[in-house]
This record gives sequence, structure tokens and C-alpha cells, in this order.
Amino acid sequence: MPQKQKTATIEPPKGERRNRDAEVMAAAIRVIYEKGYSGASLQDVANEVGVLKGSLYYYFASKEDLLLRIMKESHTQSEEIFERIAAKGLAPLDELRELLEELMQWYLDNVERVAIYFNEGRRLTGQRFEEVETAARRFEQHLYNLLARAQQEGAIDDMDLRLCIRFILGALNSVPSWHKPTAQRRLSDRKITRQFATMTIKSITP
Repeated sequence: MPQKQKTATIEPPKGERRNRDAEVMAAAIRVIYEKGYSGASLQDVANEVGVLKGSLYYYFASKEDLLLRIMKESHTQSEEIFERIAAKGLAPLDELRELLEELMQWYLDNVERVAIYFNEGRRLTGQRFEEVETAARRFEQHLYNLLARAQQEGAIDDMDLRLCIRFILGALNSVPSWHKPTAQRRLSDRKITRQFATMTIKSITP
């Protein structure tokens, strides 16, 4: 039988790979958000960027690896928020308020990425799925530790912290269902983030 011909790839110059990485990922997120993971293809992403399909393999090895990268980058960015705020040495309740505001702002800025995370994450398999699950548990543990510190100081009510986390994450994770970045809105991002933090803290403090 004749051998299957391999798809030719053209490697972009190193500088171009660095410069276009963000562009490629932004295009991939748009395509998957609009078409869904099942309906999107790497060819669609290549068309969106304006490159040959083979060039994409210098950014990710497969469509599932692309999805994994979107998921892992989301956790990396959220962990950077945790670390930056924790480094300020604030009192637990002040740290929680700032964290809630920054997390909400990140969700507002990344609606398409968030929608992919929650609608398409189940498409990952095997080790890829485990990687994301481990990162998700790490995210929740960061939040739990902060809430536990606040509770120990008497800054928040005596309540089940795991349920409290479900309450907070439920509010954050619903952002793609009501926030449309291009639509005309009554509230600015700043008002949304402050009000979210205020409502959350009022619901868990004495």
C-alpha cells in the first residue's frame, strides 16, 4: 500500500513564533468559542490567523493539546493573581476583597476563555484531564486557605468553607452567561468588580 503523505510544515522564524504566539492563541480561543470544540478544526484556526495549518504545530501538537493549553494558561493566570495579592501581606479580609475584585476583572476580560473552560473542558482525556483537575484543586485550596485564615481571626462567620467556595465560584463561573463585552452596559467593570466583592463579603461576615 502506498504510504500516507505527511503534511508539510513551514517553521516560522524564532522571532515571529514569539510575536505571533499570543495572536495564534487569541484566534484559537475565538474559533473554539464560536464553533465549539467539536465543530472547530486546526484548519479553522490557521485560516483565522492567516497561516498554513502546518505552522500551528509549532504552537501546539494537536487540537486536544490546544485545549489543554487554554485550560492550563487560565490556571496559571489565576495563580499569578493569588501570588501577587498574597505578597502584599494584607489582613485576610482585605486580601479576600482584593482577590475577589481581581478575579472578577479577569473573568470579565476573558469571557471567551472562561466559556471554553467550563463548556469544553470535559473533552480532555487521560493525563491532560488529570493535569487540569489538579490545577483546579490547587485553585480551590488557595481560596480555602485564605478563607480559613479569615475565619480563624473571626473576620467571617462560622460556616462550611467548602460551601462558601462553591458560592463564590458559582458567581464567578456564571459570568459568560450574562456578560457581553461588546454590548452597551449600565455598569463599568470597576463597579461590577467592587459590587461583587462587597456582596460576597457581606454574605459571609458577621
